[in-house]
Amino acid sequence: MTEREGEQRPSVTAGGVPEAQDGAPGEVSGPAEEGAQEEATISEGSTAPDAGQHRVTMVDVGRFAVSAITVVAALVGLVLGIRAELHAGREEQRAEKAEGLAKDTREKVYANLVDFYREGSVVHVVNGNSRAIAMRLTLRESKVHWDLDLVKPCKAILIPNGSLLESMAAKEPSVKLTEDDLAQLRLEFMDPNHNAWGLISGGGLTKTESWKPSGRPNVVSVEEWNVRPEDSPQCDNS
Repeated sequence: MTEREGEQRPSVTAGGVPEAQDGAPGEVSGPAEEGAQEEATISEGSTAPDAGQHRVTMVDVGRFAVSAITVVAALVGLVLGIRAELHAGREEQRAEKAEGLAKDTREKVYANLVDFYREGSVVHVVNGNSRAIAMRLTLRESKVHWDLDLVKPCKAILIPNGSLLESMAAKEPSVKLTEDDLAQLRLEFMDPNHNAWGLISGGGLTKTESWKPSGRPNVVSVEEWNVRPEDSPQCDNS
């Protein structure tokens, strides 16, 4: 090797890395350096903000709160509306019921003062009204009845079973009745408003089909049980 060739050949360090001619180590790009650059790039990419990510701001929170309040208010209004409708419906039902009761009371103003019951072998008929009431006793199964005509105001009549049987035998000889049949007696009467009512012994007031009273001119019939009527235990003197 000539002297010139030795001068041009770059010197090599102990590690085998060539030195620059000016004495500074040469910059050599190797695999380690490239890996470091890639790591730096990845690190920078991970810390950079994502352009598509939405940040929740106070404005968003405020909008959500307003929406929630609106929904809650709508639900509360709906519930209150339903409750108001239910309350109105109940009030209407109560009003209708009260009106029905008042109407029923007005309709029964005369009927509630009439009484009929059997005591032993005697039938009691009571007119507690201040007006005469047309009445009759019926046996529906036998299809017979006894006209009591107009029972005087504030009076009660007592009819022995024997008198009823004798009266029917005189009017309808073909009808054979016993005292046991009289257990089914029913009182029917017509109030001054021309409403027809029926009573079983001891109560049980019901509306019944209208019937035509005898229309006889006498206030009471000629039957013996109407000769000496008693005073009614109760009477409407209004």
